[in-house]
Amino acid sequence: MNMWGAAIYAIVVGISYLYAFKKNKKGGKKAVKMGGIQFLKQLPMLISIFLLIGLFDKFVPKSIVVTLVGKGKGILSVFSSAAFGTIVMGPVSSAYPMGEILLKKGATIAAVAIFLNSWVMVGFVTIPYEFSVFGKRFTITRNVLAFVGAIVIGLLTGLLLEGRII
Repeated sequence: MNMWGAAIYAIVVGISYLYAFKKNKKGGKKAVKMGGIQFLKQLPMLISIFLLIGLFDKFVPKSIVVTLVGKGKGILSVFSSAAFGTIVMGPVSSAYPMGEILLKKGATIAAVAIFLNSWVMVGFVTIPYEFSVFGKRFTITRNVLAFVGAIVIGLLTGLLLEGRII
């Protein structure tokens, strides 16, 4: 997100809070308090994730990215992108800068799309929690279908935007 996008987002949020205060002062105060608490809870994770993304950008050479998810790497590209996206975690907003770095370092659009989709769709890190809430059968089925879906969507994205699958 560029600075203009961030500024527009901040303006929309600000206007939303002003509207909330105008409609209901007590509710507006409660919304600001809850929003502030949630922001402070998420801040350590966001800082950590963006620091890790910075480390990846500076210390992982382009040659490694090209070797794993670059043009012409075929099935290696597909599965390494899907595996990487599956095991990382964090807010989706931090996935997009990582995708941009991967593209700059030579990853294909399909590989980046697979990575982003698997980050969002597959819950490898949350499997124990999902087991307790949804049961093993549902959790495994959902994650397998999400994994396959992330790959299919990523490959179609590559086909549409680059004119090739991998």
